[in-house]
Amino acid sequence: MMSDMNENKRISLDAAAGLSYMSKENAHFSKKGDFPALTHTVHGEVTEYDRVWLHRVFPFDLEEEFISVQTKDGDEIGIIRDLSDFDEETREILRGEMERKYFVPVIKRIITLKERRGFSYWKVETDIGETELSLQDTYKSITRVGGDRAFVTDISGNRFEIESLDGLDRRSRKKLELYL
Repeated sequence: MMSDMNENKRISLDAAAGLSYMSKENAHFSKKGDFPALTHTVHGEVTEYDRVWLHRVFPFDLEEEFISVQTKDGDEIGIIRDLSDFDEETREILRGEMERKYFVPVIKRIITLKERRGFSYWKVETDIGETELSLQDTYKSITRVGGDRAFVTDISGNRFEIESLDGLDRRSRKKLELYL
C-alpha cells in the first residue's frame, strides 16, 4: 500500500526542475532579420517569439547539445537536447547564431606578453590574424579545460582559445608558463 502511494507521487526530475525540452514537434525556428525567431507549442498553446537567445549549457564540452533557448530577459523557454533532432535548415539557423555568439579566435602564437600594474598585455597571432589583448587578473583570466586546452578572457569579455598548450611553440609556452 505504501509503495503504491510513493509511485503515485513520483514525478520526473525534468518536471520537478521545470525543464521543457524542444524538438521539431513543438518548436519551429526561423530567421527574422538576422536573428532566430521561434514558434513554440506547449499543450496546444502556440507562442511566437520574434527573437530568442541561445546559450550552451556546457559551452566547452557539448557544442550542439543542451542548448538553452531564452527570451531577451533571460527567461528560459526550453532546452534543445541535440541539434541533430532538427532538420538541416533549422540546424543552420541555430548554428549560425551560436557561431556568432561563441566566436572564439584560436591563439596560434604569443608574440609578446608584458605585465604592468596588475595587468598583462598580450600581442598574439590567431587563426584570423594578429591582435592585442589586455587581462586584469591574468591567473583568473586563463581557464584550463581538460588537460591541454585553455581559454583566455580579456578585460572586454572577449574569449580566445588555445587548442593545445603543448602545441604552442617553445617561446609561446615559456611566456605562458608562469600563469598556468
